[in-house]
Amino acid sequence: MSTAPWRQSRGRSISVLDLPCAERTVGVEAALKLPNVMVLVVEDTCAQIAHEDWQHREPTRWHLQAHRCWRSEGRLLRAKKTRLKELATHCLDAPD
Repeated sequence: MSTAPWRQSRGRSISVLDLPCAERTVGVEAALKLPNVMVLVVEDTCAQIAHEDWQHREPTRWHLQAHRCWRSEGRLLRAKKTRLKELATHCLDAPD
């Protein structure tokens, strides 16, 4: 997750959070004001950390059982990413 300053049309800058798992961005202000958006930010951050950890733990192909378990964990992480995309749609695109 990263923040990037953006400029609004009036010259005022706002900060935006990048949510890589949900493949979205969200304003910091919205994340601080809306609990469901904050949950999305936290869940996305946790999923990103878990994915990076998973990538660094890839066992060698010589250890067949360990590699099978590792791939299974990867499928679970991809499923979580899909759920985060759905949560992002629900939280960010739902009419108020």
